[in-house]
Amino acid sequence: MKHARWMSLAVVLLVAGAASRAEAAGTMTVTFTTTPAGGPYAPRNVVAVWIQNGAGAFVKTIGRWANVRRQHLVAWTTAAGPNDADAVSGATRLDHAAPLTVTWNLLDRNGAAVPDGTYTVRMELTDLNATTAAQNHQATFTFVKGPQTQMQTGLSNGGFINVSINFDPAAVGGTCNNGVVDSGETCDPGVAGSCPASCAVSADRCMPNVLVGAAATCDAVCRVQPITACAAGDGCCPDGCDEASDPDCATGGPDVTGGCETGGGGGSQMLAYLGLGAALLVARRRRRP
Repeated sequence: MKHARWMSLAVVLLVAGAASRAEAAGTMTVTFTTTPAGGPYAPRNVVAVWIQNGAGAFVKTIGRWANVRRQHLVAWTTAAGPNDADAVSGATRLDHAAPLTVTWNLLDRNGAAVPDGTYTVRMELTDLNATTAAQNHQATFTFVKGPQTQMQTGLSNGGFINVSINFDPAAVGGTCNNGVVDSGETCDPGVAGSCPASCAVSADRCMPNVLVGAAATCDAVCRVQPITACAAGDGCCPDGCDEASDPDCATGGPDVTGGCETGGGGGSQMLAYLGLGAALLVARRRRRP
């Protein structure tokens, strides 16, 4: 009888394990393009993407591009909490040129497979020091986790455009986070030290090292992303910018011009010194007998 009980228990555990693996199978990938929200930091922006279940409860953050100023993603902070431990992160975005893609492996923030049902993909973007969610771009999109493949394209909502959602129930919830840096991955959270959480500060303020991708999707990597936009406070005066469009170009400010640190005096001041030196040299030559 004991043997029969153990056999029954083993069958139950095997069935439960198989069900768990079946629930864990599948991936949902969302791709989208952002637009400016009209804040003073534009075109720079911070973004968060997370999942809610059919009851509106928070499930998991699946993408975040905000190392700083994340508290101004008000709706996301309210949903996830201020110390969301599983929040994947990339650097603050410099502009809206490149679309963003993030894949969810259908696990919740505790690593458990979520049941079939309707889920909401929520997005938030800010380019200002927002204190209310209404100040930010916000969007919601839904998909149904079940046995059927779904592909939604051409969606737009709340300042997020060209949105596509691809749910594939047959996809294996991935080689990502399997303890191996597989082909097509730049890192894996299971391999210690392979996924950067921050990037070394570049000596050239016009060529910052930026964290792109995320550990959760095994594509976190540091890449140099040249600054091309005229914006205050980054210590860079890119080609084509002047004092009117970028205060960093002002004489006496951070001395970075055309993507190169000059040090000691602004670029325009340096040109003035060179011009004065040339004039003095000509004058001396004329005074010689």
